[in-house]
Amino acid sequence: MKVTVAKLISFIFNPLVVIVFAPYVLVARTTHDMESAMYWSLYTLIFLMILATFAIIAVKKKVFTDLDVSKREQRPLIFFVGLLLATIYMISLFLLHAPYILYVLVIGVILGVCFVSIINTKIKASVHMATITALILPVAVSFGQYYLMLLFLIPLVAWARLTTKRHTLSEVFVGATMGGLLSMSIYLAVKFLIHK
Repeated sequence: MKVTVAKLISFIFNPLVVIVFAPYVLVARTTHDMESAMYWSLYTLIFLMILATFAIIAVKKKVFTDLDVSKREQRPLIFFVGLLLATIYMISLFLLHAPYILYVLVIGVILGVCFVSIINTKIKASVHMATITALILPVAVSFGQYYLMLLFLIPLVAWARLTTKRHTLSEVFVGATMGGLLSMSIYLAVKFLIHK
């Protein structure tokens, strides 16, 4: 039962699933325009679906052993495709005059993929942990109040990744640390630039 719950948590907080909500929350909070937030969420979903479709096809063709791309040596390919799609997404944001917060989000994703790629050569850092920490930590810090409750999701996802034996404690720790440091650095840089 415990492993089943952990697998469900891992599925719900898969990086692709979590990132779907980021544009909505960020655009809604910064522009206070729910229609625009929904539009940009759906637009982002197109790119995430392309990446998910690529991963599913790669699993069927046995290029990846599973949808988590658990084997470290298989990860460079998914990282490359993710970077390619993020670059195309960034160019399209510029052409479509997207809200500035989406540029911040995609720069964070690109930097995150680059850092994970580098760290991946030494240790299989948890991308689940990097993603959930990177998205929740700055939201909780900047919006406060009820958003602080979201912080409990970080240890919950860590528990799920350890219980399903997808990662070791050090891999979970490295993923969370990397995601937290990257997102808070970007958050502080943006705050500094806004005040300037």
